[in-house]
Amino acid sequence: MNQIHFDTSEICYQLGIRDAVFSPGSRNAPLSISFSRHPKIHTRVVVDERSAGFIALGIAQQTKKPVVICCTSGTALLNYGPAIAEAYYSRTPLIILSGDRPSEWIDQWDGQTIRQQNVFRSFVKEFIQMPTSLNFEDAQWAYHKKIVHGFHLANQSNIPVHINFPFREPFYPEKNQKLAFSQDIKIAKSYPAQNQPDCEALINDWVNAKKKIIVIGQGHLSDDCINELTRLADQNIPIIADIISNGHNLIGVIQHHDLFLDNKILQGYLKPDLLVTFGKSIISKNLKLFIRKSLATQWHIDSQPELQDPFQRLSGIIEGNPEQVLYHLIDPGQQSQVFANLWKEAQDQTAQLLNRYKAPHSEFSAMRKILKKIPKDIQIHLGNSMPVRYANFLGIAPSASRIWANRGTSGIDGSNGTAIGHALSSNQLSLLVTGDLSFLYDRNAFFHNENLSNMRIIVLNNFGGGIFDLISGPETFDLLEKNKFLISSHKKNLRHSALDMGFEYHKCDESSELNALLKHFFETSGVGKLLEIQTQQTINKQVFKTLKKIIYEHKFI
Repeated sequence: MNQIHFDTSEICYQLGIRDAVFSPGSRNAPLSISFSRHPKIHTRVVVDERSAGFIALGIAQQTKKPVVICCTSGTALLNYGPAIAEAYYSRTPLIILSGDRPSEWIDQWDGQTIRQQNVFRSFVKEFIQMPTSLNFEDAQWAYHKKIVHGFHLANQSNIPVHINFPFREPFYPEKNQKLAFSQDIKIAKSYPAQNQPDCEALINDWVNAKKKIIVIGQGHLSDDCINELTRLADQNIPIIADIISNGHNLIGVIQHHDLFLDNKILQGYLKPDLLVTFGKSIISKNLKLFIRKSLATQWHIDSQPELQDPFQRLSGIIEGNPEQVLYHLIDPGQQSQVFANLWKEAQDQTAQLLNRYKAPHSEFSAMRKILKKIPKDIQIHLGNSMPVRYANFLGIAPSASRIWANRGTSGIDGSNGTAIGHALSSNQLSLLVTGDLSFLYDRNAFFHNENLSNMRIIVLNNFGGGIFDLISGPETFDLLEKNKFLISSHKKNLRHSALDMGFEYHKCDESSELNALLKHFFETSGVGKLLEIQTQQTINKQVFKTLKKIIYEHKFI
């Protein structure tokens, strides 16, 4: 085995890598051997590359550091695609290391050979092709330099980088070959510039606007950012935060906007003339439509701006961290007290309507109980489709809980894996709330030997893709056609899946059982736990429509 190949993990370690997720294979054997023998890199093995990618994504999100994923050549690499796309849009730095055949064997009907160069071109910061031969000093220098370059790009941009390794045989150690990491590896380090953001134009608009709001997208708030937002809220600036923004600790935060912005009369009174945003994606469709129809001027704050414009109101971008920019918004200007009070009243009245609504056993009533019973210090991953939407409707009480969701691409394919990544890189209790199709789709994320005793999973099982009964459009389908091609109806329960995973299993199909089950469910134990909440989709649909009707017809003013 080549010494340069063996040193790869040591180079990665010096660049800050502490976690790696490998999938078994032959062509990536030189990298597997290197990482498996490194004493300071925690290298996990996950058979399914698609699941491995999402598990690495969760680890990177939790640790806030790049994570290496590595697979063999061929279609194995393509299975990373969904996780890499999610990492790209959620700005999570993954380092993809792929084993490959030498270039002369591509397209020659040789095993596991595909065109791997630039295969993820739309979702990586850069593709880097490593040298095939290391017989020359220049090639050895280039090998080292290319890895360092890739890591610096990923760190600076928080975007994945793909490094492709075309290995020639033999790539296993020779008999009795002794391997040790080189002691003279030196890494060139980079330091980001610390420039102050230019806020003059924003400050001018801020002072002159009478109806200002701040909208927070997906992300996590620093203590300094929370302090600045608290100060602005005290100056009667409405702060609107989706569940995935982790703004639930802000006093007076607006959390029920996705419900009350469905009220057409209320919309007219709540339109802002200035919108300040930061963070990534927004769940609330009603919020996006509401702002798109307004005449508001929008300023977006982003340390790595790329001109995303989901509200179609973008006037300018300020490059910087939110706390840096919010610090300059000192003078509240002409903010309307009436306008601020209307937002607060809409939030408070919606909260009262939610509390008064006595829904039968359903996904909505279950989510309401779950969010009230969640321990105060827990990580929560919300699966896509309805779990994240129900949570966004209901909001969550102030706590130390951290909310995660794959809302970069909003796919259902990696919720299990990403949540596992969070659980593996934290001692906290980790909760995944997901749907039945999402859970069943990603079961291979549990195909490994890692300890998941700190993991809790709640699956809302409506026996199909229930969201297609709740959104407009699918009702035009023939019933048999809709069940087959959209809802994908099934009759599976999750008992055997839980037992196969080594998890303790519980089932709930009655509302009266849930509170008692949740108490036991969140208690610590030596194994993971899965709670399956079974509901009838006809009741879920009726509960959802009734709730929307109550909000739509309520006289807020």
